[in-house]
Amino acid sequence: MRTPRTTDDPYIVEAVLRALDVLEVFNGSTELSLHEISLRTGLNKSRCFRLLHTLASRKYVERTAEGQSYRLGSRPFDHAAGTRRDVREIAHPHLVRLRDQFNETVNLGVIYNSEVLYIDLVESQRPFRMSAMIGSRMPVASTAMGKAILARLAKESTPELLAGRSIPRSLLDEMEGICVCGYALDNEENEPGVACIGASIQDANNIPIAAISVSGPVRRILTREQEIARGLRLACQRISEQLGLQASSLATPGRKRGAKQAPAGVALI
Repeated sequence: MRTPRTTDDPYIVEAVLRALDVLEVFNGSTELSLHEISLRTGLNKSRCFRLLHTLASRKYVERTAEGQSYRLGSRPFDHAAGTRRDVREIAHPHLVRLRDQFNETVNLGVIYNSEVLYIDLVESQRPFRMSAMIGSRMPVASTAMGKAILARLAKESTPELLAGRSIPRSLLDEMEGICVCGYALDNEENEPGVACIGASIQDANNIPIAAISVSGPVRRILTREQEIARGLRLACQRISEQLGLQASSLATPGRKRGAKQAPAGVALI
């Protein structure tokens, strides 16, 4: 049965409109079954499946590991974040190696609209599921990836990323430690029972453009904190080098201890 047109505009391509209808049923961190997508779009399952298969071939959607549901793929967020497309392509094999090394979930994120946007993720093979997935957005100041990027940024860049939001004084203190040790920690700040260790990725100009985190149950992550941090820093270093950063520029930036001056334009709370 032919699906009735949804517009009288002769210049609108109906197939494209339907594909956009499918994309718009997702909301960043939602997984949907074919049946659910069919119900929400009003399209029959056969047409839905063909549209999803086409969108998946260009990474606009992807099937979950179990193969029973769909979620947004990486392509929409590559465009939205304005990130160099090669960041995800270069980083992905390193994410897989970190997952294989520690058997924990590994995430890749960028800062977009003052939040951490997850643009890639490799899940642990253990029976433990994170709430975050590709397309999820989390607060910069309470995520390991956000903190790792924030600590690397020059002071004058911070207000721009946080859109004028206040930075807690405690976070400024924490950022000093991140600059010294080269990694950030999220200890149940975003999700109960979950800890994350994050480190930043720099481009050829030594500017942090992304970050990777290793996430899992608090006990598993914290008992291996130093081991995970070493592997994570090494992976981020190698990715940064592949993006053109010279090895001589990879020294962890330092900050004088005791300096608690807020970045210009950002309030302490």
